[in-house]
Amino acid sequence: MDTILRSTVTLCIVVTLATWSGGVKVGFIKDKAIDKHQFPAPVEKQHKTLPTGHMRPLGWQRETDGPIREIEEMPNTREFYEDYISKNLPVVFREGIKDAPSFTTWEDDTYLTERYGDVNVSVRIFQGRYRDRINMESKVMKMSKFLFDYMYDELYLASDIPYALMPELPLPKCIRCGTVAEKLLSSHLWMSSGGTSSMVHSHDDHLLHCVLFGRRDFIIIKNNHKRAVDFKHDYENSLGGHSDMDPNIVNVFRFKNIPKVPWRWASLYAGDCIFVPAGYLHQVRSYGRSVSVTLEFAHMDKFDDTGCQLVEEEFVPLSDAIYLLAYEDGHLRMTDTELNEEAVRELLLILVGRDEHLNEDKFTHFYHKVVGKGTGIQKAHKVFGFIADEMDVVTKRDIQNMDGAKCAQVAYAFNTGYAIKQKEREEEKSRPRLSTTQFRGPKEDL
Repeated sequence: MDTILRSTVTLCIVVTLATWSGGVKVGFIKDKAIDKHQFPAPVEKQHKTLPTGHMRPLGWQRETDGPIREIEEMPNTREFYEDYISKNLPVVFREGIKDAPSFTTWEDDTYLTERYGDVNVSVRIFQGRYRDRINMESKVMKMSKFLFDYMYDELYLASDIPYALMPELPLPKCIRCGTVAEKLLSSHLWMSSGGTSSMVHSHDDHLLHCVLFGRRDFIIIKNNHKRAVDFKHDYENSLGGHSDMDPNIVNVFRFKNIPKVPWRWASLYAGDCIFVPAGYLHQVRSYGRSVSVTLEFAHMDKFDDTGCQLVEEEFVPLSDAIYLLAYEDGHLRMTDTELNEEAVRELLLILVGRDEHLNEDKFTHFYHKVVGKGTGIQKAHKVFGFIADEMDVVTKRDIQNMDGAKCAQVAYAFNTGYAIKQKEREEEKSRPRLSTTQFRGPKEDL
């Protein structure tokens, strides 16, 4: 307390006015500084009656076990697989990406608004806190609308990357070829301003996260500590999921095992990348104007370096890669919208992953994510029945030996499901829109 009283605090408030085609915004712009916050923070007991780190951000409850291992350059694809993917080891690559058009063109939000303003993206909007939990809402909006709001409001962009944005974004060299490239699932864009925090979460698949602008602080926790944060799985026995615990104000009386959870950390700046293996819990804090890209890729049992070159080009765009999933007009879908029998077999083997078998829960989670529900769309339970023949699970061998007619039935379900959803969206676009502005009285009186 004495330290606080002796310190000098300077408060700088800037009132700004921003314009957008949809209106004018007057407000307080968020802090763009990236180096004001100490991380890891000192672990200190506030009061003898309170547990250490009570109502403080995650990481204040116990000392860190140290930084995540790091190397000074990006490895090639084989080294990446042998040294880190196959061993399930988190690692930071300093200056992993060095050259991309986005390092210069994306510095200016005006450029992004003019070039990509009409592109739909997914955002996460802060809805408030309830007791010791945080509530967020997902929403699709135009890039121009997001860029108009994000310097002022409590929201951040967390979106699969629309293809239109990919040519300027870098594909890291460690995932450009061989089996790793063949296992690419999707790419994601993250963008925020000020201080933004993610939930504690994990993924069912591996990810490589690279920062283009700003600073990102990572807390990494092994997946055997999920119960400490009241973790919710995406589906039964999934490695992916999240916690609704507020990572900015941790109630240690409610989450009493948090002080026992070991964790490691990393601070990433422009050009740095981090590999987070499947299942690892992580929580991310961003500072300043932060922009980053994530590549998600599936489990692999072995590595084949077919297509890899001894000398890599400095810049290869994200658009050169082939992904299992694509993001179209605010919606996720299969990249291949006309699956055949062989493509279905490959898809199912990817879904099996490290588990050696595929169950209905995992299949249903994926099917609902990329096909969805609705009139005319076959139900996930029925489609899984084509695969499983009344069995609870199917093995890799079952899939490899699956009858062609069954594969055709599954392909038909995916293909027609996409066609139905696409028709619904086209009809929605063609409907007349009611004006959100109601004029009352003569125009000159407004």
